[in-house]
Amino acid sequence: MTMRVRGAALVLTAGFFVAAAAETAATRAADIELGRYLSSECVTCHGAAKAHDTIPNIYGISETTFAEVVKAYRDKSLANPVMQNIAGRLSDDDIAALAAYFATAERQQ
Repeated sequence: MTMRVRGAALVLTAGFFVAAAAETAATRAADIELGRYLSSECVTCHGAAKAHDTIPNIYGISETTFAEVVKAYRDKSLANPVMQNIAGRLSDDDIAALAAYFATAERQQ
């Protein structure tokens, strides 16, 4: 392979990774925005949660933990009729978007 061809291949490869990173960042931002949109029902209870309440603070929770817990409510392996009803309406993509949002969001005071 000539030096010129190697250089062109390197530029194309670098361009691919830059484009992929930009697409990933844009997708991530869209997921967070969808999560913000979907969060209104969550915030009704969890936005008012205090340290002593039985309703947990979900702001700043890891995406993995959030998704696992909500899916457990959706699958009815965690008992709470209110949360089962809410989680039952969410798709995997909705849960992922909510998890991305709450992992990065701060509770409004």
